[in-house]
Order: sequence, then C-alpha cells, then structure tokens
Amino acid sequence: MAARHGISLTRGPEAGAPLGRIETPRLVYAVIAVCTATAAFLRFYQLTRPGYLLGVTEYDDGVQFGDAIRLVSGVIPYRDFVVMQPPGSVLLMAPVALLAKVIGSAWGLAIARLLTAGADTACVALLGLLVRHRGPVAAGIACGIYAVYPDALAAAHTFLLEPWMNLFCLIGALLVFEGDQLAPGSRGRRLVWGGAAFGCGAAVKLWALAPIVVLGLLLLRRPRRLGLLAAGAAASFGVLVLPFLAMAPIRLTKDVVTSQFDRANLEHAAPLPRLTDLAGLSLFPHLSSRLSVLALLAVPAVVAIAYLAAARLPTALDWYAMGGLVAVTGMLLWPYGYWSHYGAVAGPFIALVLALPVGLLRPAEHRRQVVPLMAVCAVAVIVIAALGLRQFATETGLQASDGLAAYADRLIPPGYCVLTNDPSLTISADRFASALPACPAMVDAYGTLLAMTDGRKMLATPQQVRSVTALWSAELARAPYVWLETGSQGQIPWTAALYRYFTSHFRLLGLVNGPGAHDVPEGGLYVRR
Repeated sequence: MAARHGISLTRGPEAGAPLGRIETPRLVYAVIAVCTATAAFLRFYQLTRPGYLLGVTEYDDGVQFGDAIRLVSGVIPYRDFVVMQPPGSVLLMAPVALLAKVIGSAWGLAIARLLTAGADTACVALLGLLVRHRGPVAAGIACGIYAVYPDALAAAHTFLLEPWMNLFCLIGALLVFEGDQLAPGSRGRRLVWGGAAFGCGAAVKLWALAPIVVLGLLLLRRPRRLGLLAAGAAASFGVLVLPFLAMAPIRLTKDVVTSQFDRANLEHAAPLPRLTDLAGLSLFPHLSSRLSVLALLAVPAVVAIAYLAAARLPTALDWYAMGGLVAVTGMLLWPYGYWSHYGAVAGPFIALVLALPVGLLRPAEHRRQVVPLMAVCAVAVIVIAALGLRQFATETGLQASDGLAAYADRLIPPGYCVLTNDPSLTISADRFASALPACPAMVDAYGTLLAMTDGRKMLATPQQVRSVTALWSAELARAPYVWLETGSQGQIPWTAALYRYFTSHFRLLGLVNGPGAHDVPEGGLYVRR
C-alpha cells in the first residue's frame, strides 16, 4: 500500500532522479530546517549585541527607513526629497513607518531590522526548496553556504536592501523553475507570477535585473514563455514605480538611474579585494593575496570536477546559477563604490553553483560515485561548520553606539526640527520626525550631493556646487537644531560662505563625536543661537 503512494524506502530511485528525491524526502526537509534554524540563530544573535537593535550601526538603514517615514508623513519621494533607490523598499516599510508614529522611530527601525533578518533567513529555506530535487547533500550545501555567508550576514544585521531583493528573486526562481527545467508553457501562470516576483525585486534594487536578463537568455528560443515572464516582471515593477514616476519623472530617473550610473563610471578598483570578499574570505583578513587567489581558482575547478564526476551536462537550473553568478560578479566589480553587504547579492548564486553539481552524483546507480559524494559531504560539513563558528565568534565581539536616545531626550525637545547628515542618529533618538511645519525634508545628505552633481561629487562643476550649497543654506535656515556626524565634508560642500553662516548662526550643544577638518564643523549637536 505504501509503495502505491510513492513512499517506499526499499526500491531504488526513478531513472534520472538524483539521490534523495524518492527515498529520503523527509531527510531533505530536515536538512533545510536545520540550516534555516542555524541561519536564524546567526542573524538574530547579531541583533542581541549591544546597540545592534536600537543603536546606530549603519548610514543606509537610516536613509531607507527615513524615506518610508517621510512618505507616510505626506512628503513625496523624488519630488520633495532625493531617494537614490527605486521605491520598493519605501513601500515595503511604509506599514512599519506608520507604526513608528505610535511606538517611536527607534523601535520602528528595530522592527525593520528584525523583519530583514527574517527575510534573509527565509532565503536559506527558499534555496533549499529550489534544489531539493537534487537530494539532501545538495540542499545542505546550498542552505549551509548561504546560512554562514559573511556578506549575507553583513546585509542582514539591519534594514538593508539586499536581503529583500534576494527574497523576491528566490521566490521568482522557485516559481519559474520546475525541478531542473524552466516551467513549461502549460504552466504560464507560474512564469507570470515568477516574473512578478523578480519585478518586485527590481523595484527594491535595480540589481535584480541581472538574474532577469539571465532568465531571458535561457528563454530566447521560447518567445511565448519569455513574453509571459517579461509581462509579469513589467507589471509588478510598473505598479510599484509608475505612481512615483508620474509625480516626478525627471527627478526619479536622475536619482535612481543617471546619478548611480555616472557614479559607477568614475573609476574601477582592483578586483582582487572584491573577489576575496565575495568568496567569503573576509572572515580571514590576514590571508595572503597568493592564498586568496588560489582559493578563488579552486572554486571553478571544484565545480568542473563535480560535473565531470557526475558525467552529466548542466541543466537549465545549472546554467541559471552559473550565468547569474557571472552576471552578478561582473556587476559588483564595475561600480566605483563597494561595501560588504553588496556581496549578499552573489550569495544565492554562489550557493547554487557549489551545490547543484553535487546533486548530480548518484551512488545508487553508479557505485564509483559513492566516494566523491562522501568526500564532498564531509568537506562541506567541516567548512560550513568552521565558517559558522568563526562567524559566531566575530558576532560575539560586536558593539554599536547606543544610549543616544537618553542624551537627545535631554538636549532636543520632542517634536522639534533636526537637520542631520546621518538620519540614523535622529531615528535612533526618536527625533527624526517633527510636528512643526516647514521642517527640512532632506533624508539622504550623501545621496542628495550625488544626485545634484550627477554622481560626480568630486568632479562637480562650480554651478553644481552652488546649487547644493544653496539647498543647504535653505535647509539650515529652517532648522533650530543641526546634528552632524564627523566627516560631513563628504556630504556637505562646506564653502567659506556656508561655513561662516553655520558658525554665526549655530553653537555646539553637545554629543561631540569628533573633530572637523579645516573650515568644517566638528561632529556633534548644534542649536541655533
């Protein structure tokens, strides 16, 4: 009776089915569950470190959550203030921003951080589901690698965009692929919904266009299926972006596309540091360049050997993983700026590329593949466990700035306008939103400088500098308090005239956090004279 329902544990696998698809489905899901629990522990453990839930740990999280607070307060992104990313993240956190009006912006950002850690944890489970047909070893490698991947953990420690983009793209991949192959034409709805998920990912961060392009190349010979995928992606992206584009078409295009593109073209850094970071070697900062290069070369060699050992050609899912990794790596090597959390975008593709060929080994059919599979399994367990322990040890020593709320509570009356070059400061101190009319709307000081100088802040023309200076003069004129983070010269063009205006109209009140450069105010809280 059990055999009739396909759950017999005695018969061999179906022809062409990898190990684990029939005999051990429960083991596959158990492996996914263990890896997901490990990922959840590492991600939420970070948020238990001093200051990591309610303190200041980033610049970007304050900007992105601040954008959502401005939106629910009736201030329109792109039209009324600069936003350097598509509106997906603003809309995603709008409900939390509304809640922050009741519980305070500090706890609102804390909820956003918890949700982001949960989203990145979900990516581990989705990776396992995407490769579950390749068996428990492949599922364990895919889930385990992303669970301990350093750049993914760097992105999951607060509200950053990469975990959410990965979440939508993995949902899309799970819908688009049916086992090893793309969903057939008879499953058109899956292609449409998969495309819609990818479109949502692109509305969070345009980098999601890279995997969409790879899927498009795989579907070039099937125009109808390609059209279904493209229709779904275009529809979801349009629904999220078009309302803002209609209100500020020039500003949105300039903020999100033109300025970012021009900024990326400034210069290209040496590729080795970024490649070593993408390979997860950031946990070993003292590793020599020679060993780093050898580790990087070992990855494609291991993948090629795995396919040779399995004596199988890559399937559509394999090509998607390899094409996605090449596309994303090239995309991350190109821009002028790079931060570790960017590498989280490559995490799912790295996990898939290393896991999928292992799932092609079938010791039940070819006994000579038993030893390679056992060897790979042993090495994977050791490496993933070692990386996880190293990551845990690194997280144990984390500590961020906290206690700002208590200081700001005494120095800044609730509801007063505070102009800052780092919104994370005012959000963590519950002084970001104001009840007073005509308060400064600026959220992202750095992004504003980039947008107003066409992404070339160091090569800005005198006219562009004058326009940015005029904006800051107008904002300062409306602000009773100014809270500056050290290093404001990288965000504010401190011309002689602007510096004179600031020093003549504001005095240092407290929260000093560092000296300023020549003709640049030191970091701290200032009040109007």
